[in-house]
Amino acid sequence: MKTRIYCSLIGAILLLPLTAISQQRNKAENLYQEALMQMEGRGNYNKALEIFGQIIKDFPGNRQTCARSQFQIGVCNEKLGNAEARKAYERVVRDYADQAEVVAQARVRLAALGGSVSAGGLVTRRILADASGVGGVLSADGKYIRRLEQRTGDVVQFDVESGQTSRISNKGPRSERLYYVEGYAFSRDGKQIAFDIENFDSTTKSLGNQLRIRNQDGSNLRTLYTETGAQPFDWSPDAGSILALRNKSGETNNELVLIATADGSVGVLRSIAAAWYMLPRARFSPDGRFIAFSLVGEGRPAHGDVYVMTTDGHNEVVVAGHPAEDQLLDWTPDGNSLLFLSDRSGTWDVWAVRITGGKQQGEPELLKKDFGRYSRVLGFAPDGSLYYRTITPSGRLYFGEIDLETGKVLVPPVPVTTRYNGPPSRTTWSPDGKRLLYVSLGRAIGNGNNNLTIRSAETGEERFLSTSLRNVWDICWAPDSRTLLAWGMTVGGNAQFRVDAETGEITKLAEGRWAPRISQDGKIMVFMAGGGIRRRNLDTGEESPGPKIGTEVLKSFDDVSPDGREVAFNADGAVRTMSLDGGEPRELFRGSSYYVLRWTRDGRYIIAQALDTSTGWYTATSEIWRIPVQGGTPLKLDLSVPKMEFFALHPDNRRFAFSVNEGSKNELWLMENFLSGFTGLRTAEPKEVREK
Repeated sequence: MKTRIYCSLIGAILLLPLTAISQQRNKAENLYQEALMQMEGRGNYNKALEIFGQIIKDFPGNRQTCARSQFQIGVCNEKLGNAEARKAYERVVRDYADQAEVVAQARVRLAALGGSVSAGGLVTRRILADASGVGGVLSADGKYIRRLEQRTGDVVQFDVESGQTSRISNKGPRSERLYYVEGYAFSRDGKQIAFDIENFDSTTKSLGNQLRIRNQDGSNLRTLYTETGAQPFDWSPDAGSILALRNKSGETNNELVLIATADGSVGVLRSIAAAWYMLPRARFSPDGRFIAFSLVGEGRPAHGDVYVMTTDGHNEVVVAGHPAEDQLLDWTPDGNSLLFLSDRSGTWDVWAVRITGGKQQGEPELLKKDFGRYSRVLGFAPDGSLYYRTITPSGRLYFGEIDLETGKVLVPPVPVTTRYNGPPSRTTWSPDGKRLLYVSLGRAIGNGNNNLTIRSAETGEERFLSTSLRNVWDICWAPDSRTLLAWGMTVGGNAQFRVDAETGEITKLAEGRWAPRISQDGKIMVFMAGGGIRRRNLDTGEESPGPKIGTEVLKSFDDVSPDGREVAFNADGAVRTMSLDGGEPRELFRGSSYYVLRWTRDGRYIIAQALDTSTGWYTATSEIWRIPVQGGTPLKLDLSVPKMEFFALHPDNRRFAFSVNEGSKNELWLMENFLSGFTGLRTAEPKEVREK
């Protein structure tokens, strides 16, 4: 018996240091994950540097985590444009030679940094820490970055050398300034602008879209094309043609076209399945012989590819084809290569591929790792330097609890961690209350926004649902809590879709626009189409028109009652309900300029997110109101939040979630010796190195 006791004691004593070591490892790993969240999720590189440094100091015996932390110190310094990045990577190689995988990654980064500045390697410098007002294109002489202001038509230009911003006022006649600029392109010499506008008469009635051209100061204005909207992408080098996307009203297909600047005649290059599937960049080659553009094809998830064709619309080829997301950036100044953005290595990087005679030569080469998902190329300076702007969106998801009867907050809202740092949108609880659905700003570039995220209410775990939807504009749960209804877009156009919340499989239900909603019995879907509301029986597929207000078709709605008999909508600053079978609308509440409305699951109340948009959409403060459906006094809840995006009340009428848009951090950067390491002679795909 004594022997057993002694053995047990000895075993316990031996296990003590092992347990302590395990706890230390867990603590180091938790800190490492926290630092990654600060770096990748929040863009807070200085805070991440602090935590990575703390790991190395406090846990020197955990060499694997220390080596990874030292590597990430280099990554953070690269992001900040600090020369310390090289020293950080060199320390990985020198001090952690036993950590082969991390050392290999550090050697890749050292090679990408290209030695010292004097050796002609890539140099990245931050020009402006707050570039929120800077954007557009770099002038041909490299002195200015210019953009066209949407509402005034003024050219706003940033002086690269002085850092000052000035305006070239639009001197066109007042009658010619009643428009809203929707897209623009400067000529190669920067002297002329082509722009697509929504035009208005003196009463602000829309007269449709027009493509116009003018000089920088607004002089020599003339309308070039009026048949349909045409978004300009680029001017030909000789200024004889404008490359544009023509939006053929009422048709599924749109067209990539050349519009002659002399007379507005149109040459069709190719059809585009839907306007949203033409990624927003297309460029003439410097010699004017070829056109490069990005296009989203079919797939799951749908992804973008880069194409090249001759200027007559023939000989189209995909270049650097890959299942990843690729988007055109630009031609190199000599016209011999294309630059494109891709996530094929696990991060958003700049790649280059050699083009000869309109055909790909060799394999693409990685030029700049961690370029950034939202970065925008502004142009090449005469010395070959590349100017670009980084955009880091920021937003949070909050949870809290409230007493719906008294309006008192029971648990103040607190932020929770999400995988992506942009504000989640379209937050909505599953009917069983077990999951929260939202759309994350995560994967796709450009117009794509398809990261459907389902979060466990119990554990907080996020699951990303892969679908073939490229865009998701609105979404809701079906009553079974296993199915979603989405208004989104595939390569075939926009429609209402049923989405399996487990597999991501989609089924097209109906052509339509706007707000799919479903009755609590799961039988009736209500949605917008053809300028009004329509109902669809999901069992039979039969459709019928919805209500009218007098002789006017109801223009929009927010939600359908749980019994499927009424709709809630806002019009003229009022919250109203109306039977789907017709009749007069009932006004329930008035007091704000805009509302987002949701029925409670028991049908007793409408929860109104009231926004005063007089100060702007992105700065508006939201108030939350509880409005009795069958009459009574509306109650303002003790919840008033600036920049709130979407409010979602849990089916238990107690818990809630909402997202907040915290804006974006914009910076202006310069890359020198950008193409110094590019040979264009690779015959094999570069090794993919994923940073951990």
